[in-house]
Amino acid sequence: MGAAAALAVLAAAALALGPAEGPARRTGPRERDVARVRAVEVPRPADVADEAVLGRPLALAFSEGELFVADAQDCAVKVFSADGRFVRAFGRKGRGPGELSFPSGVAVAGRTVRVADKLNSRIQAFDREGRPAGSFPTRFPPDRVYALAGGLLLVTSNPAGKRTGETLLHIFDAEGRMRWEGLEASVSGDPAYDALRNMILVCPAGGGDFHVVHRSGERTVLRFASTGALVGRTAVDGRHRSLPLDLPFAGEKKRLLGFCWAAAADGDILYLSAPAPVGGKDLGPGREISVIDGTGRLTAVIELGCAVHRFALAGGRLYAIDDEGDLRVFEVVR
Repeated sequence: MGAAAALAVLAAAALALGPAEGPARRTGPRERDVARVRAVEVPRPADVADEAVLGRPLALAFSEGELFVADAQDCAVKVFSADGRFVRAFGRKGRGPGELSFPSGVAVAGRTVRVADKLNSRIQAFDREGRPAGSFPTRFPPDRVYALAGGLLLVTSNPAGKRTGETLLHIFDAEGRMRWEGLEASVSGDPAYDALRNMILVCPAGGGDFHVVHRSGERTVLRFASTGALVGRTAVDGRHRSLPLDLPFAGEKKRLLGFCWAAAADGDILYLSAPAPVGGKDLGPGREISVIDGTGRLTAVIELGCAVHRFALAGGRLYAIDDEGDLRVFEVVR
């Protein structure tokens, strides 16, 4: 497959390079002989509509040539074309059908768009044009929603560890019936620390499976079947940059290992953005994305022109949200 073909372009452009010719540019003592590729920004068409402005974009989903963005601040889903042009928006603040309160996740399967309506504790369905198509309640504030094989939905939560037995993953059928839940949340007695430890990222995998990546602490990627069965664990190459963070909580000082700020996948290939230090006391989004193969090996590093909070891959392009909350579109070049 060539470097210009379909979704695999990003993987092909990075993986086909192999080790860099000559000495690789190093950003750390363990980052040796890793190909580095550059992502260049693609100019977007000018958007003049007020609705095109993103307030607090929290989740991205690409489907059939359109990018859907959950905007928590505007309580809306905003839709852009493959070249980044604003197309439409739907949703407004409220509790009724088609209304949203802090939408934090979006997933698209066929003609149905599902939104994690966080502060209303429900999953709402819309058609692609934004017309309400039903909803079901959740007993927790849903954080993200993902479409799985067989019409199933994966919904994640981010408990603060205030009680034992809480879980991070929940699988529902399309009618909202719980089919499975698992991956128990960390409980240490410090809710603020546990809220950070329980932050996870989910990416689709080949064959209808899905990957789970802990944002901190764990350097192991978990793989689950759409039934909820754990089918694999992959230790990530130590050359993927991770950074320690000392947390200034009351009492005993706690340290977290910042592992991944955002993630996406193309089948079995994972794209993990490394965190970056902020002011010497905090971690924030970085400008590098590690390309990780199915064995956990770091095969390439994609260099971006700006820090990105979250991103999605589609059609050989990388759609990202920058530090200002703006949508940026990139392509990988040699």
